[in-house]
Amino acid sequence: TLELGGTVSITCEKTGYSAVLEFKLKPFLGNNENVNQIMGKIKLGKEVLATLEGHWDSEVIIRDKKTDASETFWNPTPEIRQRRLRRYTVKFEEQDDFESEKLWQHVTRAINNKDQTEATQEKYILEEAQRKAAKERKALDEVWVCRLFEPDPLTGEWNYRYADTRPWDPLNDMIQFEKDGIIQTKVRHRTPMVTVAKIKRSAKSKKEECGFSSPEPDNPDSSGSEAQLKHNTRIRKKTVDLAELQSAIESIKLTQEDIRRDITALRTRMTSSLPPPDNNFFQFKHYVFILLMVLLQLIINYLFK
Repeated sequence: TLELGGTVSITCEKTGYSAVLEFKLKPFLGNNENVNQIMGKIKLGKEVLATLEGHWDSEVIIRDKKTDASETFWNPTPEIRQRRLRRYTVKFEEQDDFESEKLWQHVTRAINNKDQTEATQEKYILEEAQRKAAKERKALDEVWVCRLFEPDPLTGEWNYRYADTRPWDPLNDMIQFEKDGIIQTKVRHRTPMVTVAKIKRSAKSKKEECGFSSPEPDNPDSSGSEAQLKHNTRIRKKTVDLAELQSAIESIKLTQEDIRRDITALRTRMTSSLPPPDNNFFQFKHYVFILLMVLLQLIINYLFK
């Protein structure tokens, strides 16, 4: 069975609540109790409100950090288990030579038979074939091009090219399947797509009428049209970004103009509210100063007479 591991973060922008769930992988030396195990935290900002622990396919316990009280948070009933999506697999005889189940069939058989020696030998045969093919490509100066995976330019990690991470729509989505390594979703109604008027409709319109929603695989014959589409998309995105920037600048200008008018009005009100200067006060002060000066002059004249 497929085992998924990693960390999932869920954040509510309105309330500030967030949850972090870690899906743990089964350790090399572990039992069935370590399968499908999860741990998580529910936080408000940086404060941890509660912790989660258990197994996503059985029981999950939530524990309050303040009261230390615990209760069952999730425990799927038989009715819920019956609602799980049915698993479909490609028949063995219909698989390609490099399909995982078919390529590793001898190793799998040896492991099931608990024959470690044969499993190691069959694994060595597969690895040796890979090394030989790599040497041949290097001798011919050929570069290996991945069809289903591409490297992340920032992290350097390899990501699946046709990953469909959109939420599942139970009203429109019927079934998800894989064909030629590409994950596709069969839908009831095709979502209408908005295209640029200058781009002519190609023969792909016939494919769009079928009930499948999936990324289209690379086609060497349509590299020119795909490059033109990407170029037009970039231009359209830059135009939208420029329009948004101009709109933001105009909004800032209007805000600044409003602030300037408010400051001018405030200054006018403050000026009108100040009391007028007391001219009488200044005139009386001047008179006293003149009298003192005259009196001082008379005293000096009297002393040096």
